Amino acid sequence: MRGYYDEISFDVNTTAKKMHLFLMRSIASYDVTPEQWSVLEGIEANEPISQKEIALWTKKDTPTVNRIVDVLLRKELIVREISTEDRRISLLSLTDKGRKETTELRDIVEASCEKMFAGVTRTDLEQFTAILKNISTNIE
Repeated sequence: MRGYYDEISFDVNTTAKKMHLFLMRSIASYDVTPEQWSVLEGIEANEPISQKEIALWTKKDTPTVNRIVDVLLRKELIVREISTEDRRISLLSLTDKGRKETTELRDIVEASCEKMFAGVTRTDLEQFTAILKNISTNIE
């Protein structure tokens, strides 16, 4: 049985890497990585938002989010402002440039996802997602 589980783990890992690479190539002309895209998308959906909240939203650890935010700040895609309610909290928002690129990137990401999941029904994807969540819960 062990070989069977190893093969499933290998297939899932290999597919995840291929998906990441495919998305990375799709958005490469924007000089944005899939990780940076997920942070931009999270900021857009919830702005203004703290870095801690972005880490939770993207399911990334805080140091990773901090590095991504620093890069996005240098690229002038986001701005950081001090919260008026709590000066210990910095809030992130998109710049006009960031808003424009996020809109353009969304179209590319959606087209890429349509290509990745071509021929897979919504029901199959929902079942697959449920299975992945179940496995994830088992190993937490």
